[in-house]
Amino acid sequence: MLLRSLLSVERVFRKSVAAIDAAGVKQVLILEYQVPLGCCVHLTPVYEALKRCRPEITISVATYGLGVQLLRHSIYVDHVIETPTPTVDLKAAVLSLRAQLKALHVEPDCVLTGASDQRTRIALLAVLGAGGWRGGFNLKSAALYQRPLEYDSGLSLIDNNLRLAGVIGCQANGFEPRVFFSQKNVDNARVLLAGANPDGRPLIVMVMQGSGGQATGWHTSRFSEVIRHASEKLGCAVVYAGTASDAAGIEEIREASGGIGTSIAGRTNVTELAAVLAMSDAMVTLDTGTMHVGRAMKTPMVVLGPSWQKPLEWLPLKVANVRVLRGADRDFVPENYKLDEISAESVIGALDDLLRVHRPSAEARRTRVEQSLSSIDHAAAKP
Repeated sequence: MLLRSLLSVERVFRKSVAAIDAAGVKQVLILEYQVPLGCCVHLTPVYEALKRCRPEITISVATYGLGVQLLRHSIYVDHVIETPTPTVDLKAAVLSLRAQLKALHVEPDCVLTGASDQRTRIALLAVLGAGGWRGGFNLKSAALYQRPLEYDSGLSLIDNNLRLAGVIGCQANGFEPRVFFSQKNVDNARVLLAGANPDGRPLIVMVMQGSGGQATGWHTSRFSEVIRHASEKLGCAVVYAGTASDAAGIEEIREASGGIGTSIAGRTNVTELAAVLAMSDAMVTLDTGTMHVGRAMKTPMVVLGPSWQKPLEWLPLKVANVRVLRGADRDFVPENYKLDEISAESVIGALDDLLRVHRPSAEARRTRVEQSLSSIDHAAAKP
């Protein structure tokens, strides 16, 4: 009843669906409030796709937390607007968004939401916090959208998100995630890596802590075999990446591996982590947020994927510099499951093959850094 009343009032004061001119859109507002790191990374191809198709448009993104951190240096976003999340406090989010749009002199022609943001409160933020018509994904409140999209389970999350470009008349295919960092981020990453790899050996990043609550972990003994191989057979330095909450688990595996390597868990923000990954030669990683940042950096990777999750949605399949290892599809997670079907030997073989094809080099590292280095700082540009 409340939604019907809201839509009735809106129809009196705003343009009808027939008046929507997708080709005439000049200002786009994208709402991003489901902010696990992977969700944030998988929405970044949309920003590039829109800018390449319609370079004249202004793209504003309203988000919070990791979303703000990840987009701080994006070259494809014009404004990053930080508000409270509407999933917790809709009123505060509406008031904050309205005030900041006014301060920026932004009047959105349309408001879009990605495939991860299918929440009624996020849709209501679009209705109450900004003008313009609405497009994008929303399962339960599609009536609030003039251009609704339904999630296609036959596509990856990235390709579903890229369908947003079609809402304003753009065709978008083949765009990969992009994450940008500043020169300061690079300088900080260099200091960290100099301490971890003073001899300048090829550098492998180990990502051993999965998403909280999900069965994505691997056996310590198998990680240890891979770590020892990387150090003793391949002559690589090893760095362990993660958050501060991952530090204890990382240290347990490092000790089990004979004390090989250096942990930088909790010592980077998101964009500094991106710089670290760009300056590394390879990653061995679970299916977790850091893996998605590594994909955006184009860092060669061996990915250990869970068999209980369809690989199409999240994993970097058919990406030349990625080797994805996983077992046969399963419909349930066994008790104490730790990617049991992935052997240490298979990971070692994939890592050896990866480094044969994508040989560690200063030139490759420099190219990765240059393609993601940005002089933009949206935090400094706040009104």
